[in-house]
Amino acid sequence: MNCGNCGAAASQGPDGSWTCSNQCGWSSNAPAPTITPEITTTRCRGCDAEVHGLDGRYACGLCGWSNHWAEGHRPLPTAENRR
Repeated sequence: MNCGNCGAAASQGPDGSWTCSNQCGWSSNAPAPTITPEITTTRCRGCDAEVHGLDGRYACGLCGWSNHWAEGHRPLPTAENRR
């Protein structure tokens, strides 16, 4: 197996994980960063009720208003980000 980072040979450890023999820091078991959504609050633009959402994306259960997805605080995950 080759390193997923620099292409050098990788060695397998007793637990089945792979690490770069070139010591670039790559490991097959390196955990991906976890991004957890933040609960946010604002006023509904349709009826002025208090609404809660995730990362700045809101939908009002009283009047049906919702803000555009692009108004969120961070980009939405892509299909490549899903595991």
